[in-house]
Amino acid sequence: MEGTVDKAAAPVTSEVPERSVAAAGAVAGFAAVFSAAACCVLPLALGALGLGVGGLAAFVPLHWPLTVVSIVVVSAGWLIHLRKSSACSRDASCRIAAPSRLTVVLLSVATAFVVLSSAWGYIEAPLMRVLGGK
Repeated sequence: MEGTVDKAAAPVTSEVPERSVAAAGAVAGFAAVFSAAACCVLPLALGALGLGVGGLAAFVPLHWPLTVVSIVVVSAGWLIHLRKSSACSRDASCRIAAPSRLTVVLLSVATAFVVLSSAWGYIEAPLMRVLGGK
């Protein structure tokens, strides 16, 4: 038949680039941790190195908005990864490429950043004592 496309010959691509979502989650998670540390720990640590840190206070109000965005993006990344991983387990003729190890590493790092940012209230006081503050 003319005008029909042979779907078997067409390469299968992911609609949402899994690695991009994982990288975005890692960046958002890092930003959330950075904004949490910008209050006290980061200025103290960087000040000890002789670096000026006066502008860091502008990032402090962004801690929880960035943490929430990070949780959403990282959750979406894991969901995409798990759906892609299980897609071929149900269909023997599956042509979806297996998720890369880099994606798993990025999602794991992003998850660690999000957990760290979420638990920052419990972590900050001991860090301040270690660094010689409060």
